[in-house]
Amino acid sequence: MRNTRREYPEVPLVGVGGVLLRDGKILLAKRKNEPGKGLWSIPGGLVEPGETLSEAVKREIREETGLEIEPVRPIHVAEVVERDEEGRIRYHYVLVDYLCRVVEGALRPGDDAKEVRWIPLERAKELPLTSSTKKLIDELTKGFFMVIRNRDVARVLMAVPKGHKHMRVVFELSDGSLIVFQEATMENVARAVVEVEMHPKRRAILLKGGELESRKEGYDKYQLIEEDVPDEEIEEEVTKLLGMDGERES
Repeated sequence: MRNTRREYPEVPLVGVGGVLLRDGKILLAKRKNEPGKGLWSIPGGLVEPGETLSEAVKREIREETGLEIEPVRPIHVAEVVERDEEGRIRYHYVLVDYLCRVVEGALRPGDDAKEVRWIPLERAKELPLTSSTKKLIDELTKGFFMVIRNRDVARVLMAVPKGHKHMRVVFELSDGSLIVFQEATMENVARAVVEVEMHPKRRAILLKGGELESRKEGYDKYQLIEEDVPDEEIEEEVTKLLGMDGERES
């Protein structure tokens, strides 16, 4: 769709974006052209005639970042409508954003990007973003509720990524989603589980995120620290958080 008129289009144009996440960071591109020139956004572009959405997102990510990716599933739909001073529609895009997984390639900016960079999600909010990317990041950083059962898990992988020092525990779910835990987080949780299972009287435990004054070299200062809370209070809070008041497992 390279010959399609982007300004003052006769019909809305369909675009795709690739959401690439790694260790709490998101891949963003600084736009070289309008609309949104100079702003940061997820990499992407327009769907060309004959392309499926998945094919388009693969091509756009390759052209804009140098990476080969595999789309997992669509996770966000947005609409961008910009009017000129006279009220005429200057730009109108319908955007479908796909969660993607990097397959291979070296990161480098393409013709449409001044720069491409992995940026921590929380820090990304401070950048000048396109409106659709801002909404996407707001959605990604919202709290969520998820119950994971054995039948929801395709694989669990535990290894130290090449070039890194600490292990990651990766839960690959049946729908292609990934949940990643840092080594220190899993250590804290594993110790807590063993404590509850092996102790003759304990039935519950509460770990709270906190900042340590002293810690192992190379470890984050934020750790999960045990709180002195009665078992019954913890059980009651878990029951309420899960909305399971009055329920009994069969």
